[in-house]
Amino acid sequence: MKTVSKEIIDQTWDRVTRTLPENVQPFIDRLMQEQPFIATYLLAVEQSEMANEDRGTLMLIGVIILEAMSSVNPALRIVNGEDLDAAEAANFEHLEKLGDDSEMNFLPSVAQMLASYNQTPLLGSVIEALMEGNEDEPDLAGDNVGLALLHLKTVIDCLDQ
Repeated sequence: MKTVSKEIIDQTWDRVTRTLPENVQPFIDRLMQEQPFIATYLLAVEQSEMANEDRGTLMLIGVIILEAMSSVNPALRIVNGEDLDAAEAANFEHLEKLGDDSEMNFLPSVAQMLASYNQTPLLGSVIEALMEGNEDEPDLAGDNVGLALLHLKTVIDCLDQ
């Protein structure tokens, strides 16, 4: 799939977030209709791994991911549960491998992964959104930021195939 440009991501982000909170339902309905497994996956993650006050964030970012990727490829494939399970397992495996690397190899491994990742601008925007308010002190970011990123990267990986 073609890489989603930073310009398209920013336009999509502005368009979706400008409608908040009262008019976001049509976007969520579209996600549920076009990608029901992704919608269910994100809802399940929010219910099982996020505090009540943080719920809704993954679904909103998932909507933005779908909208941005659809603007580049209007005929996105329908993701199923097996796709999500396989992508999530691959992401956890990659994360474990990074954890096994020495500190000296960690940053080069992450840089190499980002250099070869097809949707780096989109992943970067997701990271920015998850880290919002904690850019200067990332250690103060919420406990679930890493897992949220892993799950959202899983969604991007599935839609990017």
